[in-house]
Order: sequence, then structure tokens, then C-alpha cells
Amino acid sequence: MSTHFLRILTQRRPAPALTAEAPAREELEKIISAAAGPRVKGRPLTWRLVGTTRGQATELAAALSGLKTIPDLKQPTARLKGKNMRRLAAFRGSLAFASNGGLALALVFHPKRGSDLPKRAQHGEALGARLLLEAAFYASGWATQWSPRQSPDLEFLGEFYGLDADEEILGWLFVGRPDTQVSSDHAATLPARPAPLTFR
Repeated sequence: MSTHFLRILTQRRPAPALTAEAPAREELEKIISAAAGPRVKGRPLTWRLVGTTRGQATELAAALSGLKTIPDLKQPTARLKGKNMRRLAAFRGSLAFASNGGLALALVFHPKRGSDLPKRAQHGEALGARLLLEAAFYASGWATQWSPRQSPDLEFLGEFYGLDADEEILGWLFVGRPDTQVSSDHAATLPARPAPLTFR
């Protein structure tokens, strides 16, 4: 087994902070293709990714907050009440969330009808893709942060991403370079955890 591959798995970790840089489309596709693995008959891919750039952060924040339009934060908000005020407050927080890194990749559970693999097992495989993606980006010199997040209106979010009725967003993987202030710490080799293994 490749010791280089084991080192990547051992050292992959989220970066404390990300820059606004993002991989070019060609590199991005190579990294994601590597994480997806080979075509195997009877084992369909149970996930897909939908990317948004830093420039689309306001649109993503509005969708996360259940807003049909992007609010103008420069306008006074004294007249807003109830649900509208809560959604505006959610937008402010979502904007900071969506502006992380240079690229936001929504990990979408994409179940396959007619598969021999039960839906619950498919869901587990889709969640596991996060770890493969983190390792693939780390091996390529990129840094990531993972975050699940709930939306007050999944319908808006589904429309924004063009989701099918049976698809589900599992979370977001943000991609960028490690911020210069933390890059040395992020690149440092850390001691491996002891293997969490016992026998009965």
C-alpha cells in the first residue's frame, strides 16, 4: 500500500481559514473524478456536487434564508417585522457562511431508483463522499472546510440548486487555499491518532 496515500489520509484536515482562491474548472473536475472512483457495474454514484463561486454568495445566502430576492442591506429595516425580520437576520449570517473560501460545493444525495443497494445504504455512501473529497483536495494542495446547514425554506434552496424531488443537500464543502496566517500550521505534519480498533 502506498505510504504517500496513507499520509494524505492521516494528515487531511479542515483549514482554520480559507482564501478566496478556487481551483480552475479542469483541475476541479480531475479532483472530483478521483474522489468519485471508477465506474463499477451495479454500484451507481449516489451523490453529485453543485458548485457556486464566491461571486454567487449573495444568491446562495438568499436561498439559504428563504428569500426570493437579494435584500439591500443598506436600506433601513425598521418596518420589517416577524418572519421577514428573522429571514433578514438569517441572510446576514448566511452571507458570511456562503462567502467562505473561493468555491462552495453542495454535496447532494442523489439516490438511484432500481438499485440493489437500499436507499439507506446509498445515503451512507453519499455522506462518505465528503471524506474522499477532503482527501483529494488536500492531496492537490487545496484546503477545505465542511459544514452542514439548515434552511428555513428547502423549496427555495431546491429551486436554487435545481434539485429533484428525491434529492437532499447533505452539507457544503468550501474550497480555497489555507490563509497565509495559518498555512504553516495547516501544512505541518501532525502525529497520527492511534487506531480505534479492538477485537472480541
